[in-house]
Amino acid sequence: MRTATAAVACACVALFATIGASGAAAGVQFGANDDTGKYSADGGAVFFSQMAATGLKQNVMTVRWKPSDPTNIPDQAALDLAVPIAVAAGIEVVFAVYPYPPSELEAGGISHLAFAAWLDTLARAYPQVTTYIVGNEPNLNTFWRPQGTGAGRVLAAAQFGRFLAAGYDALKTVSPEITVLGVGSSPRGERAPGATGKSSPVHFLKALGDWYRASLRPTPIMDGFSYHPYPNPSDFTVPFTFTYGWPNASVQELQRIKQALWDAFDGTPQPTTLNGLELYLDEVGWQVDTSFQPGYTDAENVRVTSEETQASIYGDLVRYVVCDPDVAQPNFFGYYDERSRLGWQSALRRNDGSARASNAAVAAAIAETGGECRGLPRSWSPLRKPVGAAVVFKPASGLRAGVRSLGFVPTAAEDVLVTAGIVQAATPAGELVGLLGRAGSAVANRRSELAVSGALEGRKRYVLAVALTARSNPRRVSLFKSRPFTVAAGFRPGQPCQPARAVEYAVDGFVCTNLTASKLAQRPRYQLLRFRR
Repeated sequence: MRTATAAVACACVALFATIGASGAAAGVQFGANDDTGKYSADGGAVFFSQMAATGLKQNVMTVRWKPSDPTNIPDQAALDLAVPIAVAAGIEVVFAVYPYPPSELEAGGISHLAFAAWLDTLARAYPQVTTYIVGNEPNLNTFWRPQGTGAGRVLAAAQFGRFLAAGYDALKTVSPEITVLGVGSSPRGERAPGATGKSSPVHFLKALGDWYRASLRPTPIMDGFSYHPYPNPSDFTVPFTFTYGWPNASVQELQRIKQALWDAFDGTPQPTTLNGLELYLDEVGWQVDTSFQPGYTDAENVRVTSEETQASIYGDLVRYVVCDPDVAQPNFFGYYDERSRLGWQSALRRNDGSARASNAAVAAAIAETGGECRGLPRSWSPLRKPVGAAVVFKPASGLRAGVRSLGFVPTAAEDVLVTAGIVQAATPAGELVGLLGRAGSAVANRRSELAVSGALEGRKRYVLAVALTARSNPRRVSLFKSRPFTVAAGFRPGQPCQPARAVEYAVDGFVCTNLTASKLAQRPRYQLLRFRR
């Protein structure tokens, strides 16, 4: 049912004024990311009427910019037909715009100013469209190359940032009322994107924020942040409550994205969710089994869930996101399925247009909530310290004067840099961090055994101080101190000592009368020994 006769189309247009009255009139607005209506022979008349009847309010249409054909608007004839029909149906049209293919970006010589000029033309051609998503998963090499290095440097963020900024300026020049959504981030990736071609959303936002701060740009680059909180695309059997863990984020972990945005842009002209930036979940979906349905092609290539489970998840999704005050618009990925199973079958309707159980579940949840939270809203505020930071100190009793090494185990729920030092116990807390030296790093959710050395004086009290600093924001620091310990006096050169311990003292820098420095030099293996308490 991707096409319809002219008679059906006209009938649908006549009904547009009365369709979808049960949809959410305020609060969170739901929609679908789907080009089916754009490509329908009837301009999407049936498609948009069905969306409206479900209570959906917006349709994201993809419009790609091809650098090698920089002035062309792809599918312009289809857009000319579909956009006014969607608007007449009460469906807001959102354009998702981005450079494509990535091979042309990788080749170099692509101008962000040419992209901006194309956006200017597009926006003037469709004044009905007042929301644009600039970018589509630029943290994956599927859409942006080069992505990064094996050493962990994200290369794509700075290049994409120039395109996003130029696009923002071009669209705001056409109309200050246009809403510009940025990034369209994939929910998962790696620390070092050079190996996999995937940057995590946390690392990508850190790199984007670094570029933005260095640019000294006086204006924002986005009015809202677009995010795609899919499950892992190879396994849709996970429940709605699934989580990725740092540095990725599911629907249940949007606080991690809010924190990453705050880390990247706090204190700059670019707002965060603390001062007006909203989240747009522009692609979310659970793929389902279509093996019992005719009309599909190719073999399934991922683990899928059932239609009944999908319906339950989508209903829960609606009720969940309306209680997040920072979420503006979630969009299901697909209102109609793609025909090939190599694509996506996560829509509310099957490829033939017949409704799944999820269509009714979503309609009921939207009607039930009206786009508003019926329970307790989930509040969020930025963390000022690394997530889950902790330090376990190894025993430091019985130490004598001299150069000593003390061990500790730092942990955190995010990657941190570690500085440490042995300092006198009376050192004021405000001076401690400045006295510490680089001691290593700790990877999120892993134990790292580290040590720090220091020259200790006898009969003085010390502490081992450790600072953990979030890699994504050097302003987020946690400081830890061991229990104070007192250092015993050491042995002086020429001082008598017990033969059984002479080597130990000598290695620690104190030459006893019965083990001279010359004798120690004759046996260099003693240099490997350590003081045994």
